[in-house]
Amino acid sequence: MTANLDLVKTVLQDNPDLFQAHPELLELVNLNDNRGAHSLLEKQIDVLKQRLADHKNQQRQFMAVARENEQISDNFSEVIYQLIGYTNLSQFATEFPRTLRHSFNIDEVSFKTQAAVERRPSDQQAYEETLRRLPNHRSACDNRLPSSIMNLFFSSDVNSAALIPLRTPSIQTTLGVLALGAKDADRYTHDLGTNHLDRLGLMAGICFARLQPDMAK
Repeated sequence: MTANLDLVKTVLQDNPDLFQAHPELLELVNLNDNRGAHSLLEKQIDVLKQRLADHKNQQRQFMAVARENEQISDNFSEVIYQLIGYTNLSQFATEFPRTLRHSFNIDEVSFKTQAAVERRPSDQQAYEETLRRLPNHRSACDNRLPSSIMNLFFSSDVNSAALIPLRTPSIQTTLGVLALGAKDADRYTHDLGTNHLDRLGLMAGICFARLQPDMAK
């Protein structure tokens, strides 16, 4: 039955005007309402209407994604402008997280540097565990992170996180980790793309290295 159906589909795809050229074939079509060609035409119109509606819905989805990407790009540009203007590390530490929370509607933003962790040995293990989740200086998103990592960066209200390594093109080590936290467990999942986050980590790392060159060596 399946093979015969595939054969019929192939014939109709290769000959879309088959019924127009051979209307007598319509007599062989059995439809529930017994209205023959008229019923078949109505069903064809219904199928085409549904296909058109599906195309319109898909187009709306594409437009929504395009607008979202455009907004993300604009927000990133604004954040980069802010980074360029920072003149000291204190300004970076206080204003940068605030800017990210406002621009991207993020619940919590924090970052840890290697130097800061070294001054707090109790954080060292969790920080090293975080770095192991960022191979090749690539960001990672997850809603299943262990409590040791979550407690290092966030309050207990955060249920998903994006971990972003701060880096520069010339320095091979990770300068620090920027962490974005959301109360929504579905905001940062493990299958989320990280291209924008990697870009953010690079720009933030360049700014950090400029403001604190001794720590970036």
